[in-house]
Amino acid sequence: MRKLTQENKVLIWLKERGTINPLQALREIGCFRLAAVIHRLKKRGYNIITKRITKQGRFGKVSFGEYHLEGIK
Repeated sequence: MRKLTQENKVLIWLKERGTINPLQALREIGCFRLAAVIHRLKKRGYNIITKRITKQGRFGKVSFGEYHLEGIK
């Protein structure tokens, strides 16, 4: 049995759950560099949309990307 790559894990997550953010990627699938994985998937032809999220953190505002696969509901 082949080991799933981070790219495959992220794709499965997006298809099953709709969106993913860096904290979910780290906690659930062990992906520390989600933006890099998303970049590789986009180069492979997947239409992944980035939504910028800004929230108030403990020490000020924090900003991160939330990703979803276009065409998947």
